[in-house]
Amino acid sequence: MTKDDQLIQTHDSVIRPKSSKLASSESNFFGKTLLKQFIGMYLALIVLFFVCTTGNEMFFNRIFHEELKEDKTRDYQTDFMLVKALYHTLSSEELKTLLQDINTSSNIPIEIIPLEQLILTETQLSDLQQGIPVWPSSSKDLHFRLIAPNMVVKIGPMQESEMAKFILLAFEYFPLFIFFGFALFWVLGMQYRLVKLEHVANSFSQGNFDIRAPEGALALGNLNATFNLMSERLKRLFESQRNLINAVSHELRSPIGRLRFQLEMVADTSDRNLINQHLLGMSADIDDMDQMVHELLSYTKLENSEPLLKLEKIDIADWLLKQQRHLATEINTEISLSLPTKGLLVEMEPQLMSRLLRNLVSNADKYTQTTIAIGVSIEDLQYKLWVDDDGHGITEEQAVHIFEPFTRLDVSRNRETGGYGLGLAIVAQIARQHSGRVSVLRSEYGGTRMLVTWPVG
Repeated sequence: MTKDDQLIQTHDSVIRPKSSKLASSESNFFGKTLLKQFIGMYLALIVLFFVCTTGNEMFFNRIFHEELKEDKTRDYQTDFMLVKALYHTLSSEELKTLLQDINTSSNIPIEIIPLEQLILTETQLSDLQQGIPVWPSSSKDLHFRLIAPNMVVKIGPMQESEMAKFILLAFEYFPLFIFFGFALFWVLGMQYRLVKLEHVANSFSQGNFDIRAPEGALALGNLNATFNLMSERLKRLFESQRNLINAVSHELRSPIGRLRFQLEMVADTSDRNLINQHLLGMSADIDDMDQMVHELLSYTKLENSEPLLKLEKIDIADWLLKQQRHLATEINTEISLSLPTKGLLVEMEPQLMSRLLRNLVSNADKYTQTTIAIGVSIEDLQYKLWVDDDGHGITEEQAVHIFEPFTRLDVSRNRETGGYGLGLAIVAQIARQHSGRVSVLRSEYGGTRMLVTWPVG
């Protein structure tokens, strides 16, 4: 077994990620790693809600203390006026009985007590003597008013039934229940989507490069779509690495084998003419390897970097005429152009598109008989650039793999038509960088049409 064969057999172990403990762990819907990210936040929000509710009430009571006290005094003004009027018309027993009935049937208790029984500050006592209502700081619903010399009416505090307390409490904290229910629903939904994404990430890290994160309603904003784009690019890079290792090992065998053979021939002969022939052959093989390395580096640069293109608006008619003049020096077949209206601007990266067109024309020149035609148009918000030939065409089976690296129609690897199978792979990569694609169609001349499309704008 040669070293190249060993390299081919072991290349999978080079690119396949090793499974880590993290990757092999099962995703748990209620796993600590995900759920705990939300528990602290929402507990803090609930505590903040309570603090804000209570603190808000205390704050406004302090700020608007006088206004609230005045409003509550007006609430109790009717009770005070009626009690004051009855105090002077009813006997003590009648008034006592009436107040007992009121306290039994009403939520606002009323008592008449001697002034000396009250524990008030000197300022509050002075206010009572002047007929000003006094509100003890211990209760906002309890206040005292002087009804006669040394006699005070105590009104309040407001009473509530147990059911009323429950209803008011439920009403006060109902928004909290709604918030908590919505937060729980949102957290569980987020948890489910995170677990799905975690499962996809773990599966991808274990070597399943075809798995993708769900999009749509199960997506975490743009995160899933971004993850899928990253996965697609990583998959292409891994496959490219595998293909390059395979292809390079095979491609180098032929020139290295010829070099070794010619070195042996040079060592076995003293004929100067034969030596010169072998040296020329060796130089040609070295040129072949140099060209292959150049093509390989170009493809690898496009595949790995995928730079942000600096698109320019180019007058496509002038650009095609210029490309025709350059290409005429590289091939023997005459090139015909199908030019659009003068002044039509096409948005593209001119250097990369020149490389794309040169590769397409070079490929067509290998298989055409008499005709190569280049055309461009804009249809359905798509730029279309095509190269036609009148060769034998490409079968559907060949078209499926023709844009993969190191894929060649001529398997003979001869220097005239074989190439290295990178030209069309570079074309596909350039089209992809323009958010476009390359298609293989039948040309109007009976051969192949290579059609490149990319979006306008």
